[in-house]
Amino acid sequence: MSDNSTKKAWNERYESWLNFLSQIIKAVEAGRAIPLGPAPELLTPPSEGPGMASPAPAKIVFCAPHPDDESISGSLALRLLRESGASVTSIAVTLGRDKSQQARRLREVQSACHALAFKFVLAHPPGGFDEVAKESRREHPAEWRVKVDALREIFDAERPDAVMAPHADDFNTTHVGTHQLVLDALGEHLERSHRAPVLFIETETWHQIEKPNLMVGLAPELVAAQLVAIAEHGGEMRRNPFHLLHPARLMDNVRRGSEVVGGQGVAGRKYAFAEIYNVALMKGRERLPAPPGGCIIDPYQTISLAWLKEQFWPQGV
Repeated sequence: MSDNSTKKAWNERYESWLNFLSQIIKAVEAGRAIPLGPAPELLTPPSEGPGMASPAPAKIVFCAPHPDDESISGSLALRLLRESGASVTSIAVTLGRDKSQQARRLREVQSACHALAFKFVLAHPPGGFDEVAKESRREHPAEWRVKVDALREIFDAERPDAVMAPHADDFNTTHVGTHQLVLDALGEHLERSHRAPVLFIETETWHQIEKPNLMVGLAPELVAAQLVAIAEHGGEMRRNPFHLLHPARLMDNVRRGSEVVGGQGVAGRKYAFAEIYNVALMKGRERLPAPPGGCIIDPYQTISLAWLKEQFWPQGV
């Protein structure tokens, strides 16, 4: 084979891949034309579907360190709401550090939660908690005690069957602090109420979970519903367009999760989008790991919280 023919073959492959990348960039750029919120009127999702009329819905509480986390990382909660009628409450732990922006962020998160059909609760009106950092627990115990009591009271009212919160190493100081705050408040709620254990589902946003045990496949229709809500956080998306790159993150999760959750060397899943979590158990104040092994949920597989418990409940608990 001549040198010219090999160069031609290389150029043909190169042009094909360059066209592939150009189409991706065009798609991202096309997203910039879609309006950012919050919308002038609340966006209400359709109420049709089997998930909307459950007589005794499972209760899921999503603890969002910042407004927009519920929309970005709440894929599993949204699937459980739509597929089994679970009730989802999103708690805004903070409204961000910039007090001048808190009113704007409150309006955005209220609009986003409405678009997802999530109930919304602000942890500490009117502005959410300040300084939710792991160091605050050690350095300002009295202030931390106030935060724990307030969040525990919300858990007392909601009586969740599952709680979602960032994992312990999610980089951002408020995400890491929220993890510890939720452990303290949920543990105290369970101990005082003598309730049975609940699932504790850890999310990732800024830093990958080291050893996740759950990959949740997402249909394009569900990701589009997420993007409706993410875009309602218009001020944040103008600062950093998470919404435009959200699909790319979910796509990389399929690559990573297929092996990290499914097992090293297994074939990658054929769908495009997934979110990754770690599922544990809270028994009183004790966080218990799930049994060894991972679970992968395909995008169109119907799931419920009861089914999820069967996959992760430790023996003897």
